[in-house]
Amino acid sequence: MINSSDSNDSSKLEDTFSKADDVSKSDSSKSDDKKQLNVRISTDLYQKLDSINESKGVIVTKALEQYLDGEDESVVSQEYVSALLRQLETKDAQIAALHHQLETKDEQITERDNTTKMHIAQVQTLINQVEKKTLELEDAKKKKWYQFW
Repeated sequence: MINSSDSNDSSKLEDTFSKADDVSKSDSSKSDDKKQLNVRISTDLYQKLDSINESKGVIVTKALEQYLDGEDESVVSQEYVSALLRQLETKDAQIAALHHQLETKDEQITERDNTTKMHIAQVQTLINQVEKKTLELEDAKKKKWYQFW
């Protein structure tokens, strides 16, 4: 005796297999290098997935591609950002070293400027003394109008 529920179940199974065959045929036309993936998902997620008119395999494939592509980009960008941060730290250290050198050079310039000012004052004093001595010598060499010899 054949149970009517068994026939309904078998027809459902046949429909499911035919749909799976159609999906696998359409998927195999795209690429022959495909693997099957069996996963368990929450009921809410399954209901959302079921409400979409596309095949579940295509939806899951697209979602995985987007997820994995996005993850690769974020890894690359993270590596890029960390490399940039290292470069910034290096540049900051170089800037700090150059700033220190600049301060040192400013101090040296100020010291030399002060030394140069002191030297200029000393040279001016010596020039004044030489001029004074020269005038005294000129006065000593000049004979008065009545002295002939």
